[in-house]
Amino acid sequence: MKTITDIKQIEQWVKENHILNYFDTTNLIFEAYSYDKGELITSPNKTLHTIMFFISGSVKIYGIREDGSMSSINHLDSPFMIGDLEFSNNGLSLFFTECNTDAICLSLSIEKYYDELCHDIQFLHLLLKSYSSKLIQASTMNTIAPTIEERVLLYFQTYQEIRDNEKATHQSMSLTYNFLKINLMTLVLKKVFYGEAL
Repeated sequence: MKTITDIKQIEQWVKENHILNYFDTTNLIFEAYSYDKGELITSPNKTLHTIMFFISGSVKIYGIREDGSMSSINHLDSPFMIGDLEFSNNGLSLFFTECNTDAICLSLSIEKYYDELCHDIQFLHLLLKSYSSKLIQASTMNTIAPTIEERVLLYFQTYQEIRDNEKATHQSMSLTYNFLKINLMTLVLKKVFYGEAL
């Protein structure tokens, strides 16, 4: 992680990405950081005391099973937010978040603005939207469907419902799209390598 010290550049990013629209609180001071591909952003053994708005790059979120194998949780493409769950969990992260590419984020200190953010209606609405999108994805992932074909149909349905929702966030649509893409790729591979019907 590298600190970006160009204040004018940071202010420009905040403006271009409409970050202040997520807050009622005024005079917020953001910092900016760059991450290299493969770098860890969060892990269960360290606390996160910032809200991070990624304006470029992508990450993968995963856990580690008891046998040491990796359990894939999610994939996020910018723009997306990290730190929403940690905000309500004393900074504790449940999973690992690793950069798939080089990335840049705008960071807001939770410790510095915690009291203000707890009473910031616009920010709390943002958290609710983020929580709901992640809950939708978790529910979709854990829905029991006997075939990949049925899971793909489920993802199509979920994606359409989210797209039709005027309050849907870019992040929730991106997440559902990526789950859909993975399962479609699986179907194609089954057809190519095993000759199974699509």
